[in-house]
Amino acid sequence: MLSTLAVLVLGLAPDDVIAAQETFQQDLFEKVAPSVVFISTGKAFGSGFAVSPTLVLTNHHVVEEAKNSKVKVVLRTGRVVQGEVVELGQDKVDVALVEVKDPLPVAPLLHTPALRVGAWVSAIGHGEGSVWTFNTGMVTNVYSSNSQRRVFQTQIPVNPGNSGGPIIDRHGRVVGIVTAGISGANSMNFGIDLAVAFQSLPRLRTASDTLTFFAPPNVPIFVNGKTVGTGPSVSIPPLTSPATAFAVVDGAMVQKSVSTQDREVYLGVSPDAGTPATPPSSSRKPLSSN
Repeated sequence: MLSTLAVLVLGLAPDDVIAAQETFQQDLFEKVAPSVVFISTGKAFGSGFAVSPTLVLTNHHVVEEAKNSKVKVVLRTGRVVQGEVVELGQDKVDVALVEVKDPLPVAPLLHTPALRVGAWVSAIGHGEGSVWTFNTGMVTNVYSSNSQRRVFQTQIPVNPGNSGGPIIDRHGRVVGIVTAGISGANSMNFGIDLAVAFQSLPRLRTASDTLTFFAPPNVPIFVNGKTVGTGPSVSIPPLTSPATAFAVVDGAMVQKSVSTQDREVYLGVSPDAGTPATPPSSSRKPLSSN
């Protein structure tokens, strides 16, 4: 479809369109692939990606074990290092953080993805043990936040071993994490919205230097009069200048001044009132090798 539009609107030759698309995809892969790692527990394997120089984000089901367990992490350079599971997703959300000693290139993160059906997405990971594979597709469904299932569906052709790998947009920014597929279905897979990972992993918010707003579920959050998302939490890059945040909770406006140093702001909820989203249904099969 893109090629046809380019030929008709821009008057480009088909060969030029194909060459441009190839270059785009090759550059995108090279931009993100160095931050993607191979993770092995000895019993199973999966994927992950660096969210800070020493922290890798992956699925809980990839690392299998409890916090403080050890895993092997293979870098794209071929170097093998030891990783330690340092945080698991709250409320059984299928995410985890692994700490490594060797510094890694960090993947670009889109703090609050605004995913829509039809959006172009791609994934990099290790499906069926074929390392650093690059697959493309699109978003085929986005589940309502009212359902408390902040996952989205894609038809990216991913396989066991892709679990924990990044789902990226056309700009090379991570918008989600590969998590599961439907048994017996072709190219019907699911990703965890990156916003859910920020919500359920406090250390991720700290390591990636984010500003997180907390509010009751589905309540719009505004910064300087513009909506940045809805509760229970929204993470954005830190402010470059002071701002005013507000939310309307039970008919009353809750307003707070936010400084460039703030990293957590609570609007109508207390600091211990966070409610992470629930994980995908157990009817879906994890896309790790187990």
